[in-house]
Amino acid sequence: MRPLSTDLSIFEKFKFDAKPVGVNFLHDKPEGINKLDKKLGLCEMVKEARKTDSCFYMQADNEDCAGHFVLGMTDTPVFAEFGKIGPALGMFQDERANGRMYNELPKFKKGVVNYAVFAPLGKMILEPDVLVLTADVRQAEIVLRAMSYTTGELWESKSASVLSCAYLLVYPYKSGKVNYQVEGMGFGKIARGIKGEGMVNISIPWEKLPIILNSLKEMEWVLPSYTCGREKYLQTFGENIERIVREEAEIS
Repeated sequence: MRPLSTDLSIFEKFKFDAKPVGVNFLHDKPEGINKLDKKLGLCEMVKEARKTDSCFYMQADNEDCAGHFVLGMTDTPVFAEFGKIGPALGMFQDERANGRMYNELPKFKKGVVNYAVFAPLGKMILEPDVLVLTADVRQAEIVLRAMSYTTGELWESKSASVLSCAYLLVYPYKSGKVNYQVEGMGFGKIARGIKGEGMVNISIPWEKLPIILNSLKEMEWVLPSYTCGREKYLQTFGENIERIVREEAEIS
């Protein structure tokens, strides 16, 4: 476990309604961190860290949905992988439709991850494996633009109607890609009454965090084109195109 040394304070400037939460996946039991004292779905644990404003770890006996097998803390039930649960809940027409999603479901092999730590900004003591932000659309645009500002990387959203927790937490960790989801579209969160519909969850894996932090320090967050009005924007855009065309003609 690496102690937190990255300066994440720039995220405070966004004034998010909900604090960013760092998540760590561990094989060994973390020291100096309290265990979660209740049972929750994995999708609820980010919210729990924010609500309690505390750092905690969870293990299999704290999870009461499917997150324990997404994290590889237990075996995936054969009946679940076959696709029996989704049709029973009205989420899929039949078992083959439900079962197909397990072909690509991001999850850990059993026994690799035995503990997961959740901590809100200000209470993190470890370098996060994945940092989860919950932003409104304008805030999300700034964060995602910071990702592509120096890399040109495409913005991608990957999830599923069920087990969206796997794409929020495990997918970015294993793929190294920033992922984003619109809150209120996952079955479990709707059923469990998790509020925040229309907000954007952004999951940042550790290797992308320095890129985004550096870009946020360098780039202009609210671009002039966003605030000058349509007519001024079209004029400025046209003037820039004309200038570039002249420069290109001079080169040739």
